[in-house]
Amino acid sequence: MMSFKTFPVILRVSGSAVLLAVSIAGCDVSGLLDVSDPSRLLSEDVEVPAQTSALMNGLEADFLCAHGAFMVIQAIFSDEFEDHSASGDVWTLDRRRPQNVDNWGDNDCTALVPSVYLPAGRSRWVADNLVTLLSGWTDAEVASRTERIARAYLYGGFSASMIGMTNCTAALDVGPELTQADMFAAAESRFTAALTGGGSDITNAARVGRARVRLYMGDTGGALTDAQAVPAGFVMNLSPSSNTSRLYNRIWEKNLFANSQGVPPWTRNLLTGGVPDPRMASVDTGENTGWGPGNVWSQVKFTAANTPIPIARYAEAQLIIAEITGGATAVAVINALRGPLGLPVFASTVEADIQAEVVAERRRELFLEGFRMYDIRRLGLPLVPAVGTPYQPGVKGGTYGDQTCIPIPVIETFNNPNFTG
Repeated sequence: MMSFKTFPVILRVSGSAVLLAVSIAGCDVSGLLDVSDPSRLLSEDVEVPAQTSALMNGLEADFLCAHGAFMVIQAIFSDEFEDHSASGDVWTLDRRRPQNVDNWGDNDCTALVPSVYLPAGRSRWVADNLVTLLSGWTDAEVASRTERIARAYLYGGFSASMIGMTNCTAALDVGPELTQADMFAAAESRFTAALTGGGSDITNAARVGRARVRLYMGDTGGALTDAQAVPAGFVMNLSPSSNTSRLYNRIWEKNLFANSQGVPPWTRNLLTGGVPDPRMASVDTGENTGWGPGNVWSQVKFTAANTPIPIARYAEAQLIIAEITGGATAVAVINALRGPLGLPVFASTVEADIQAEVVAERRRELFLEGFRMYDIRRLGLPLVPAVGTPYQPGVKGGTYGDQTCIPIPVIETFNNPNFTG
């Protein structure tokens, strides 16, 4: 909803036009530049207490679409998806060579190649703006005002963290260049604010989100405290819709609807303890676009336009605990996640082996949820295919690069006077 906000227009009038206007004696020209557009919503008409539910719904829709773009970009950029589209725009991303001048860098969330920067930046701004509005209103004017403030902070935190996990640098509200750590700090402050006044679902989601970014920033003590407070079985899902493409489950849309992205050979049907892991199951769709290496393979995690999408859950909190604590605690976490799936028990007392198994468990448990590329970056994991490997020979061209984050779009550097990068 906030995207309907209007902005002033600067009118430039030539000298000859001014003379012409002056020469029209006796004419009333007071309304010549008045414009009426009934299709436009003014901010003063929308940003009022009576429209709180509509504003909240708009934020949730913006965030859902941004999160979908985030999941897709992380999957294509990492080893979770391979490209089967005819669009050369995707190839630079899939072969790990994105540039700041790529024309998809400021695309919206429904584009063939969405960006994360624009939609996540918008949902972060809308969330912050809604917090400001709600903070200026009263409980008498807005029902559940405190809870809504907490939810807006929560979405703002996740939006900032998505930008931090994806882009090498960023900027907020025409501010200076920020590092990934800066974006995680921005997310942390919003998650902390979300802990006050929300219900248990918001509180636990904020704990997961804050544990995540604290882990990324090296605050293992704070991350551990937050993760340990998340109750067993907790999950917060987004609810996509089949009613409009903007609210589709974006993984389903790219993989099973458009057939533009597929699960690559190195990620298909991975084993765990020597047996197939159902979390990594994939199927040959029989579809061949002619713009990929063979048929498109589908994942089985998100199989419909309205399949729910987890944004915070107990399993991630447990894996954070396992990564930080290691040892017998990590082994117990791994086996607790695998047990209900009938997967073999893991046993080891060698810390290097335990940590490697935690990484493998994150890859399987969090498959296609938006974590893989940043895990590769922060943990220094091997890039697959290796750097220099020919990229889809006989179909496309070039070689795989070594990039693990996406440069800030050039539109930011052009339009932001405070950006010095």
